[in-house]
Amino acid sequence: MEKERGWIFFDIDGTLLYARGAGRKAFRQAFDEALGWDQGVEHINFYGATDLDVFRRIAADRGEISTPEMEKAFFERLGTRIEEHLAEIPPELFPNIGKIVPELSKQWRMGIITGNIEATAKAKLKHAGLLDYFDPSGFGCGCDHPDRVEIARIALERAGNPKRAVLIGDTPRDVEAAQANGMVSIAVATGIFDFQTLKKTGADYVFEDLTDSARLLSILSEL
Repeated sequence: MEKERGWIFFDIDGTLLYARGAGRKAFRQAFDEALGWDQGVEHINFYGATDLDVFRRIAADRGEISTPEMEKAFFERLGTRIEEHLAEIPPELFPNIGKIVPELSKQWRMGIITGNIEATAKAKLKHAGLLDYFDPSGFGCGCDHPDRVEIARIALERAGNPKRAVLIGDTPRDVEAAQANGMVSIAVATGIFDFQTLKKTGADYVFEDLTDSARLLSILSEL
């Protein structure tokens, strides 16, 4: 009997690609255009964060109460500006991503668990040439919930709660999200967290990067 296809969920920034600062530029523009705020984001650590949580924290710091209307206006402008920046300067893929993602998609269904809002996530994947490999029914994004653990739960639910599910990410928060939702966690040290830091999270597997296709495929074949 053929094994049911499992799901592999990827984080985006720091795992698949580097967006060359497009996100920070777009955040600042969206604050100005949607809300009239002169708001820098240089002090914000986006690694492992979610766009909704970042927005709400900045609003609170400004003494504002975030509302759905404010969030909708901000995210609409954010998506537009991200698209413009990435069309001008496409993201940079990390080593071997352009090869391993198509390979994995032959055997697994592919989803996304990211702190980016959906428009940003799809823009980054599109301009990196990866969007067509990911199933839109398996997206969990930073507009769904401010907490990454809940974003992972939402993505799994949308994917039909698969029996085999893997989350590949570059931060301790990705590992936490996987562990909290019963997923196999694969951490990759292509973001700001090094191999030893990720090892201490208790991730099931840790890679320096995803250039060792044979090891990754071997691990996945045993799941």
